[in-house]
Amino acid sequence: MKQEQKTAATKAKLLDAAAEVVRSDGVSNLTLDRVAEAAGVSKGGLLYHYGTKQELIAAMLDRTLVRADTQLDELANSNGRTTGAFAQAYLDYVRADQPAELDSATGIFASAALDDGDLTPAHTQFATWQDRLLTNDGLDPTLALLARVVGDGLWLIDLFGLAPPSEDQRTELIDLVVSLIDEADQVSR
Repeated sequence: MKQEQKTAATKAKLLDAAAEVVRSDGVSNLTLDRVAEAAGVSKGGLLYHYGTKQELIAAMLDRTLVRADTQLDELANSNGRTTGAFAQAYLDYVRADQPAELDSATGIFASAALDDGDLTPAHTQFATWQDRLLTNDGLDPTLALLARVVGDGLWLIDLFGLAPPSEDQRTELIDLVVSLIDEADQVSR
């Protein structure tokens, strides 16, 4: 295995361990010692890749955003739509029960919980997604924004456990917005 591959594998193992520590013990218990132990590397090994807890959490956030962006692209490219493909993908992302969703929540929550946490990468990525929805998806901007607000709202409800709707209610809500996208897609053909 080349050194670059070893480095990437070690970083992934450290980020996985950090996410697991946050999920199991809470962000307040995220320490470099715990992450190193959970990853099976020395603290020095961890510090070689991530010099501070803030760097580690920033890397968690970056990985979360890259994974979400990749998955959204895959969903948009595979749903067979021309009009509303990204809006459909945005809703499908929160419809599915995904382990990646837990990682997303964990990474962003950990970043936001830091006193000096930098959410600039999240702001930038969400602005990119919104721009794609509003200007590049072929939908009326209000309908595109509705898809975003429903998707983000469900994601935040899941993240914080804020009186989540039942599975039936969740499905009905998403299906309602999808039916509006379907109507817009039919009109554009």
